[in-house]
Amino acid sequence: MKAIYLTGPNAFALQELDDPIPGKNDVLIGIRMAGICGSDVHLLRGRNPFAAYPLVPGHEYMGEILQAPKKSGLKRGDKVTAFPEVGCGKCRACREGRLVHCPEFKFVGVRVPGGCFGEKVVVPYDRVFRLPKTMEDEEGAMIEPTAVAVHANKRGGVKKGARVVVIGGGTIGLLTAQVARAFGASKVVISEPIAERRKIADSLGFRLVCNPLEEDLVDFSKKNLDWADVVFDVVTTEKTLENSQTMLRPDGILVLVGLPHLPGLGVPYQPIFAKELKVIGSRTYFQSDFPVAIRLLATKKVRVKPIISEILPLERFTEGLEHLEREPGQYVKVLVRPTLPAA
Repeated sequence: MKAIYLTGPNAFALQELDDPIPGKNDVLIGIRMAGICGSDVHLLRGRNPFAAYPLVPGHEYMGEILQAPKKSGLKRGDKVTAFPEVGCGKCRACREGRLVHCPEFKFVGVRVPGGCFGEKVVVPYDRVFRLPKTMEDEEGAMIEPTAVAVHANKRGGVKKGARVVVIGGGTIGLLTAQVARAFGASKVVISEPIAERRKIADSLGFRLVCNPLEEDLVDFSKKNLDWADVVFDVVTTEKTLENSQTMLRPDGILVLVGLPHLPGLGVPYQPIFAKELKVIGSRTYFQSDFPVAIRLLATKKVRVKPIISEILPLERFTEGLEHLEREPGQYVKVLVRPTLPAA
């Protein structure tokens, strides 16, 4: 099969590799669509400290079953996606589907071989989710990042009537805002300095969109929400962490979704103490978040097509990667198609 093979920082190319061979508890999946995410960019450029080389990277995808054991209940041609985390399988976190909390947690396509930037993958059948027949490939490829947004909203306790601020209008920010709305949020403010991303937010039906370069976000939030119940910080800079705590009501919730890359960056303690705020991390997701993400996409409560900037064949993978790095104003989400859909 053809796949992007990563042997070290910035050392990757499209190569011909042996087809993966499924074991007795595995399914063989033909990849129909895969997404390049920010963590993939860091991995490929050598900025991920958890990387293990060599491997095929990638973890956001949908595909179709090519081969499956009878006990899996899956059959050839079924549309599927897969949960890309691996744990020990024995601890309490693994038994409860919270693999990100496992002491031996690993991510497929980062530390574990078998990523999706290729034509085929092998996955244990108990980590596979069947998709609706009517779900389009672009939607299926966006289930994993939508699960990130679902998990963040669950962590933040978003419910009917909640007033929410999302700092960052990239892929995860726009998905988090949509999930908040689907969970019943009455008002959602999105803060995003890039004009094209603000236009996408508007096309998704969000009217409270702030350009923090021209208008103070705290003033904007105060004017439109009074106090925020939940703030999702998808950017995590010193300024956004300060703004988040200022905008929150007493006993409000700050959900840290973005991973800060500045050493020593911390959350100021005094406002947390004074307002009795809750500060919660949201890293990836649990297995239970995937069915929710699938349902939200299938019912169009979360729309992803406006977020997708382009779809490229696998042969143009490097071009898509460079678009995301060099032109963030024009490119939000880039998908690649390793295998053409079955006729």
